[in-house]
Amino acid sequence: MEETVRTRFAPSPTGFMHLGGLRTALYAYLYAKSHNGKFILRIEDTDQQRYVEGAVQVIYDSLKGSGLYYDEGPDIGGDYGPYVQSERKAIYAEYAKKLIDLGGAYYCFCSKERLESLTDANGNRKYDKHCLHLPKEEVERRIAAGEPYVIRQNIPTEGTSTYEDLIYGTINIDYSELEDNILIKSDGMPTYNFANVVDDHLMGITHVIRGTEYLSSTPKYNLMYDAFGWKRPVYIHLPPIM
Repeated sequence: MEETVRTRFAPSPTGFMHLGGLRTALYAYLYAKSHNGKFILRIEDTDQQRYVEGAVQVIYDSLKGSGLYYDEGPDIGGDYGPYVQSERKAIYAEYAKKLIDLGGAYYCFCSKERLESLTDANGNRKYDKHCLHLPKEEVERRIAAGEPYVIRQNIPTEGTSTYEDLIYGTINIDYSELEDNILIKSDGMPTYNFANVVDDHLMGITHVIRGTEYLSSTPKYNLMYDAFGWKRPVYIHLPPIM
């Protein structure tokens, strides 16, 4: 049985909808509809500090005003909701713990001061896996004591990530170029890097259509797909509008 194509447009309401976002939505909509598939709207509002009042309504109005009617979304529902990431916090916590058990992530208790001390002479900062090998008993004790923490992804220090993009072909990225980025922030909210992977899988997204700025980040997402034993989506990264 052939898989139903499912694409998504997943804007962040940290600013108002712009032409580049609408272009991405258009491609996702047309790809889904040309394959008798489904087009989903998801609101990625995990960055609460930069949330812009009224931005979500502009997203709804812009899509509908452009004739891009989504099949599932926050305001119309669907089988894979909720479609607003701030309402899915418990889901991300569950999968973050699973990823830790699988060795793909770990708890980090480093202070802001220690992180700032990792800055080199050129002003670059890269986390040094300081908390990766903390004993499980110590981690549990520190969490129970109320010590603040984040959850970081455990990126390999050696090797190369390879994946296929329908536009750019074979993409190779050395793991040494990537950092153990934060997946769950100290307030319990996920970062984009984690939430988009969990949601795309749970919402059955088959084709991920987004801008080229995510080409170099996709290896991080693939590490999580592979760790969980999930099928990677098909990637279509759109060149910038010139």
